[in-house]
Amino acid sequence: MKAKRHYWIIVLAVFMATVLFLYESFAQQKEAAMAKAIADYLVAGRLVIAKNQPLFNDASKGDKGFTPAVYEAQVSEELKGKGIDLKAQNAADPVGKTMLQAHESAMEVVAEAQPQINEAGKAFKGFIPAVYGARTGDRFFKKSGIRLKQTSLKFRGDYNRPDEFEEGMLKKMESGWERGKPHSEETTAGGRKVLRYMLPVYIVKPCLPCHGDPAGELDIAGRAKEGYKEGDVRGAISVTVPIR
Repeated sequence: MKAKRHYWIIVLAVFMATVLFLYESFAQQKEAAMAKAIADYLVAGRLVIAKNQPLFNDASKGDKGFTPAVYEAQVSEELKGKGIDLKAQNAADPVGKTMLQAHESAMEVVAEAQPQINEAGKAFKGFIPAVYGARTGDRFFKKSGIRLKQTSLKFRGDYNRPDEFEEGMLKKMESGWERGKPHSEETTAGGRKVLRYMLPVYIVKPCLPCHGDPAGELDIAGRAKEGYKEGDVRGAISVTVPIR
């Protein structure tokens, strides 16, 4: 009888361990999907802002017509290229909710930047992808508790400075990393379990006026260009999702 009871205790323990493992695996898959969604969103949003720099910096125009509605239409098109339908996101789904919170944050940032974008008689406005990303990340954190950040080994502002984890991953991404491959892992931050996710970001044509050749020449913002070529690794989108 004791042997039989011992057997069932072992069976129950194995069953509970399996259930716990499956639950944790599902949770990590959900959090990884959330991280991927918002990283993809920020990449698309940054590209929209980069493509509109000539418009923003046209000193001859006042109202540029770049309203939140125009931004929404353009970012929706960029996301479609990634196979993401912004309008189909469901707030009842954790991934959809996260995407919509990121979009809501970005829309608020674009709305608040209207006086800056539409200032007449001034060329460089300062509303660049890095500023857009930092403001969006701050707003998004307040809504979701998820940290969304753009970072680089050649950062220009402290808000983009990599932490130890990010610095290590950025060095890997700049040396033989599979193009476009994200990285995610479970770790701890501030005494709690989190999922760290990083998506490499590459230099595209709209980035070159500020970050391309010749290296050392001052760009429109008065910063030294890095001398990047199209396709080079610029940095990464970094996401930290608390594991609940």
